[in-house]
Amino acid sequence: MIYLSLIMALRFLGLFIVMPVLALYAMHLEGANEFSVGIALGAYALSQIFLQIPFGKLADKYDKKLILVIGLLLLALGSLVCAFADNIYTLIFGRLLQGAGAIGGVIMAYIADLTDEKTRAQAFAKMGQFIALAFAISMILGPTIGTTWGVDKLFLLTAILAIISIWIVIKKVPPAPKIVHHMQKSSLKDILFHKELLKLYYSGFMQKGLMTVFFLLVPIIFTTKFGWDKTELWKVYIPALIVGFFALPLGAILGEKKGKGKLVFILSAITITLSLVLFLIGTKVSAFLAVLVFFFGFNLLEPVLQSFVSKVAYAHQKATALSTSNTIQYLGIFLGGAVAGYFLNKGMLKEFLILAIIMGIIWIIALVKMKEIKKFKIVEYDKFDKDFIEELKTEKNVYDFYEKDGKLIVRYIP
Repeated sequence: MIYLSLIMALRFLGLFIVMPVLALYAMHLEGANEFSVGIALGAYALSQIFLQIPFGKLADKYDKKLILVIGLLLLALGSLVCAFADNIYTLIFGRLLQGAGAIGGVIMAYIADLTDEKTRAQAFAKMGQFIALAFAISMILGPTIGTTWGVDKLFLLTAILAIISIWIVIKKVPPAPKIVHHMQKSSLKDILFHKELLKLYYSGFMQKGLMTVFFLLVPIIFTTKFGWDKTELWKVYIPALIVGFFALPLGAILGEKKGKGKLVFILSAITITLSLVLFLIGTKVSAFLAVLVFFFGFNLLEPVLQSFVSKVAYAHQKATALSTSNTIQYLGIFLGGAVAGYFLNKGMLKEFLILAIIMGIIWIIALVKMKEIKKFKIVEYDKFDKDFIEELKTEKNVYDFYEKDGKLIVRYIP
């Protein structure tokens, strides 16, 4: 599992590392304006939106390791296109190609297959910590390498990270075990309209969408409105990194060890929405505090978000639910960059922030009404027959069950 989490982290590091400085870099390319730059920031997410679920279906049918290699090759190729782009349209194409390797859901389904019910939540939390750490590292390396040697070098680094990840897949990742689901297959409609999953999906949508918004607004606002040089952006990113570093274990401890997952989601929603209010105030101090508060809320949620999707989803829905969650998060990333870029290009930043704050308030209200995630009683059966399986389907306190490596795993509602 550690290798799959590492691959996920390296993949996100490559995608995140350009975010702190891409807006300033892209603005100087031929044909660029605030709207097209916003598109470039979120373009990789557009590919992910359409390809997450197809990649998940391919992984269910064919060798998961092969699917991971294909996805990472597309990330490397797209990174090379971005590195040599001399206009905004080529950059957008390269970003679309980067996102075409939509393997996030495949990696999470792979982790779910390799873990048991007792260790899966911990494995997903660890993966979330890896992603958050990659996010934090990108906030240091991105501005440092990008302003010193050029943003094109960041894209080349992403290509190298993708190649390293391919080596890890081939040499270190074990084959996926065989899983047999006896419960009835659910449709995508069932997963999209599951009340509790919807609240988790919306949380991911807001968290990732506003991440793109901040990476678009921060470099532009601090350099144009407050007169900072682009080499000074570390003054806001480093403090945000430190604050986020403390939020990371806090979210994992509260959500997984203390069983306060609902509280983690609500605190994240409140702090992220508060960051928008601080940005709306418009002073240098409030904008600086907004970045710190945002990244605290972002890192608070990251270790538990996909873990809770995995818990709520039924066993036979898990891969599709995780892929759907990823798809909605990437939709947030794309719309965050595109919509914020459009409003910024029209000189309507204030109106955009008010709209985002309203969405944040709706988010908080929805989470307050969310049910606390239950801890299931897990029982493994070495001996079972068809009659026992049929009997389980009718028991009210059985949440779900599946067969793995010859054992029947049952989750009972306590």
